[in-house]
Amino acid sequence: MNPNITVLITVRNSKDIIRKCIDSILKLNYPKNRYKILVIDAFSTDGTFEILQNYGNKIVLKRLEGKPPKAYNYALNIIKTEFTAITNADCIVDKNWLKEIIKPFEDKQVMAVAGIAKNPIKTTSKLQSIIGRELEDRYNHFPREITRAPEMNLCLRTSIARKLKFDEKLDVSYDADFGYRLTSKYGKIIYQSLAIIYHYHRASWKGFFKQQFTYAKFVPRNYLKKHLTKIKGDEISKTSFVLQILFIYLIFLGLLSAMFNLSFLYFPITIFSFLLISYLIDIIKLSRSIDDIFWFLILFIVRNIAWSIGIPIGVINMFKN
Repeated sequence: MNPNITVLITVRNSKDIIRKCIDSILKLNYPKNRYKILVIDAFSTDGTFEILQNYGNKIVLKRLEGKPPKAYNYALNIIKTEFTAITNADCIVDKNWLKEIIKPFEDKQVMAVAGIAKNPIKTTSKLQSIIGRELEDRYNHFPREITRAPEMNLCLRTSIARKLKFDEKLDVSYDADFGYRLTSKYGKIIYQSLAIIYHYHRASWKGFFKQQFTYAKFVPRNYLKKHLTKIKGDEISKTSFVLQILFIYLIFLGLLSAMFNLSFLYFPITIFSFLLISYLIDIIKLSRSIDDIFWFLILFIVRNIAWSIGIPIGVINMFKN
C-alpha cells in the first residue's frame, strides 16, 4: 500500500532545525513519486524562509500569516492527495515513518493514525532529554485506539480533515480538539508505535514554562466549553496530572486560610504530602539515576505551577471573549 501522501509542515523562525527536518523527509523509505512536501511559513524573520527557498522544487513552499490551525485549514483546501501526514519543524522523521503510519488505513474505519515521538539520539540539554523521556513513557502506555494525538506525528484522510477543520480560535490544544471531534463523528484514530519521529523539546526552563503556561491558558476554552467529559484526563494527559493541579490549588487555599488561623496549616501540609507521593510514583518509574530524580521533580513542579497560573487566566479570558 503506497498511496499518494502530502507531508505538511508549518514553520516560523526555526532556522536551527529546519534543514534536519526537511532532509529527513527527503530521505524517506517511500516511493519518491508518491509523496510531496508542503511547507507553510508564517513569515519567519530569522532566515528560515530563505533556507527553505534553497530546496527549490523539492518542496512546495507557501507563506501565510497566522497560527498553525489556520495554516492547516489552508493546506487541507489545496492538498490533492488522499492522505496528509503532519509533522513539526522541530522534528526529524525516521526513514520508515510514512511506510509505517499509512498501514492502519487499510481499515476503512480508520480516519487518522498517530505515531510515537522519541528523543533524538543527541539532545542539546539534559532538560530536553527529561521532557522527551516523560512524554515517550506516556506514548508507551497508549492503547491501540486513541481519542486524540499531537499533530507532530499524525496522518489524516485529507477529505475528512477538510470537512472537520482545525479550530482557528485555539492557539494550542487544537490537535486535542480535532481528535475528539474526529473520533466522535467520523471514525477511529489508531496508534502506530512503529511510525517514529524524533522531537527536539524545549531546551530551557523559561521556554518550557512558557510552553506549559500557554497550553494551560487554552484549557478552559477547549475543555470547559467544548469537551468537559475529557477534563479528567485521557491517553496523553494522565489523571494523576489533573489531581496534581487540584492539589496545588488546595495547598494555596490552605495557606491563605492559615494566614487567618494557624490551625488550618495542617491541611496544606497534608495535601503537600499527597502531592509529593504523586510525584514520587512517576519519578521512581522514570528515573535511571539519582541525578534524574532531581530533574524530574523540578520538571513536574515547574509544569504544575505553569498550569496552575495559566488555567485561571484562561478562564478570565474565556469570559472576556
